[in-house]
Amino acid sequence: MLVLSDKIKHIEESQTLALSGKAKRMKDSGLDVVSLTAGEPDFPTPRHIKDAAIAAIENNFTKYTQNAGSPDLIDAIVRKFTHDNNLYFGHNQILVSAGAKQSIFNVLQAICNKGDEVLFFSPYWVSYPEIVKLADATPVAVPTSIENKFKPDIEQLRKAITPKTKALIINSPNNPSGVVFSQEDMEAIGSIVKDANIFVIADEIYEKVVYDNNKHFSIGSIKSLRDNAITVNGVSKAFSMTGWRVGYAGGPAAVMEAAAKVQTQVTSNANSIAQKATVTALTVPTPDLQTMVSAFKERRDFVYERLRSMRDVNVAMPGGAFYFFFDVSTLYGKRFQNHVIRNSADMGTYLLDHHHVATVPGVAFGDDSCLRISYACSLAELEKGLSRIRTAFEMLA
Repeated sequence: MLVLSDKIKHIEESQTLALSGKAKRMKDSGLDVVSLTAGEPDFPTPRHIKDAAIAAIENNFTKYTQNAGSPDLIDAIVRKFTHDNNLYFGHNQILVSAGAKQSIFNVLQAICNKGDEVLFFSPYWVSYPEIVKLADATPVAVPTSIENKFKPDIEQLRKAITPKTKALIINSPNNPSGVVFSQEDMEAIGSIVKDANIFVIADEIYEKVVYDNNKHFSIGSIKSLRDNAITVNGVSKAFSMTGWRVGYAGGPAAVMEAAAKVQTQVTSNANSIAQKATVTALTVPTPDLQTMVSAFKERRDFVYERLRSMRDVNVAMPGGAFYFFFDVSTLYGKRFQNHVIRNSADMGTYLLDHHHVATVPGVAFGDDSCLRISYACSLAELEKGLSRIRTAFEMLA
C-alpha cells in the first residue's frame, strides 16, 4: 500500500481557506451567504500599480529574474525599510518571495533543525504552527488574553523560552486580534530575545493598517537586535494585491542567503510582472491607501458597536488590521434544536449552516473561546452578517 509522508499527516489545512471555500460553494449553489472569513481587502489594486504591470508585459519583462528579486525591486525595498522602518539593509540582505507566507517559510527552513522550538503569541495566524512543523521544529504558543486586550505577556514569554528555543515570531498589527504592539512592548520583547540569543521574525504585513493613535514599530530597528531580527512584509494588504503574491524579507546576510538557497529549490523568483508592479507600489505615492484605511476604520467602529451590544459577547477594540476576535464562550453549552454548541468549531458550523454567515473558529488561532470575523468587506455585508449573528445567538437556549 502506498502511504503519504508522516510530516504531511500532521499538517492542518488552513481553516480560513477551508471555510471560505465552503461558503463559496454554498453561494454557488444559490444560497445567500455572508462570508466574513477572508483577510482580503475588497478594494481594487490601485490603477497606477496595474498600469505598471501592463507596461511590464508590453515591455516583455516576462522572463526569470534573479532568484532573490529584480535589482530595481530590491533597491525599492531597501529604501522602503530605511524610510518607513528605520531598518538598514544591504542588497544581499533582501529576499523577494511569492508572498509573505513564503518569506516566513523560507526563513524557518533556513534556521530550524529538528527538535528546535519556535514561539509565537496566541491567538496567532493559523499558518504559523504548520509552517513551523514543515521546518521539522516544534511550535509553542505563548497565551495572551482578551481581558488584557491581547497584549503580549512578557513574563509568559520569558518562562516559555528553553534551551531548545530557536526563534520567536511576532505579528503586529496582529491577525486575528488586531492588537498593535507598542514600542515599549517591542523593547521588552527585544530584551528577552537578546538575552536568550534567539531569532525574532517580525511579520509586519498589516503595518499600514493602523487606527487612532496607534503607531507601528519595527522590532528590528532596535540596534542591539541587528543580528537577531528578520523583518517580513509584502504588498497584499496595504495595496490590495493579495493575488499578486509578492512578499519580502530583510535580515542578517547569512540567514537571508540561506533562505534564498531554499527558494532556489522551491519556486525560484517571484512573478516577474508582479515584481514590476511592486516597484511602483513601493515608490509611487498611493492616495488609495489612506482612503482604504479610513474605510476600514469606519467599518471597525460599526462592527465594534454591534458586537458590544450583543448578549454574552466579550469584545476588545482592535488597533489595527481588519479583524475582530471576540469571545463567545459564555454561549457554550447552549443548544439549537438538538445540537449543543460545545466549542468555537460548533459555533462556526452553526452560524454557517443555519444562518448562512461564515466566520472562522478561534480554535484555528489557538483560542477556542473566540470567533474571528474580517471586516474587509462592505458595510452592507457587515450589517447583514452581524444581524444574522445576533439572531443566531438569541436563538440559542
